[in-house]
Amino acid sequence: MLRILISGAMWLTLGFSHLSAEDRSDVREKSRSHAQSLVIPEDPNGNTSVISDLEFSSDSKMLAVTYGRFRGLLQKPDPGQAIVWDVASGKRLATFNSFKDGGSSVDFSKDGKLLATGSYDGSVQFWRVKDWSRQARIELDSESVTTLDFSPDSTSIAVGTIVGEEDALKPNLHLYKVATGREMKSLRCPADDVVGVQFSLDGKSLVCAGMRGVVQVWNVQTDTSRTILQPDDLMLFSMAVSHDGQLIAAGGSPFQYKHKKWQIQIWDTESGKLKQDKTETGGMLSSIRFTPDDRWLVIASRHCKVKLWNLSTSQNIELSQPGIEIAVSPDGKLLALAAENKVAILDFEKLINEK
Repeated sequence: MLRILISGAMWLTLGFSHLSAEDRSDVREKSRSHAQSLVIPEDPNGNTSVISDLEFSSDSKMLAVTYGRFRGLLQKPDPGQAIVWDVASGKRLATFNSFKDGGSSVDFSKDGKLLATGSYDGSVQFWRVKDWSRQARIELDSESVTTLDFSPDSTSIAVGTIVGEEDALKPNLHLYKVATGREMKSLRCPADDVVGVQFSLDGKSLVCAGMRGVVQVWNVQTDTSRTILQPDDLMLFSMAVSHDGQLIAAGGSPFQYKHKKWQIQIWDTESGKLKQDKTETGGMLSSIRFTPDDRWLVIASRHCKVKLWNLSTSQNIELSQPGIEIAVSPDGKLLALAAENKVAILDFEKLINEK
């Protein structure tokens, strides 16, 4: 493999030496080419403009998008879909329609072999990337799936759910064995709705965030937890763990401002100490993501444009494009922004350099 990479690099160097400046620029553009936008097709169930989650594959070549409304907000369920796109061409690779309610979440396994989809109908399904056939389906008892995360070794998956207020002690955080679909253990995050869940780098800990303002770190082996955040006035809508595992970011809106302001707080994972925070006026915060180098935090909120926050310099960049849900490619080159029924794919480096 190394020899092939070296040979390829030599070929590019030699080839570039015989090209004009204009031709060289064209070659660079082609080598970094990707679809500019992906348009979700019209859906007879009326879920077209409700994109609930999107995620790049581990090699950054595919983007999975799921959409659909939550039945708790409607008179009856409206089945959603999940679609997998080829990032370079914008070609649709697979479409999944086996949801009884709206699609809520999507995640690729770290080894690139599986795609997991979650739904408000209480199901988690595993799809083989090689042919998009279904490997397994998990049915949760009277719970709606809200978030998913594969373990670093791709052998297990964490599933966050919504449980009713009447089920105050019912587990809302579950761990399943991917190969068999068997539940390994269930935990209780002290909030009815789990809005974020993510494994640590070594897979031994699990960070979960509840909508009612709580962030906890669970030791998967001992089933013990420690609370990072539990404010009285912050409703959380998104959570992210830095790629080096050292930081936890969670964002939402203070109750008393009725979503006219959003707030993000960042803590040290080990000590639980608050490192940074940011509060701005605007629509309700919807999604936050670290870039792979952990230098930037991408922030999306409803009715506002997407912002980039440099955690080292405090530099802020406001993008011209809106986005409610966001995803950053693992190679750090692309940023996907979902708004209405479209997903815009942007060159992240270009965004930074332009500002």
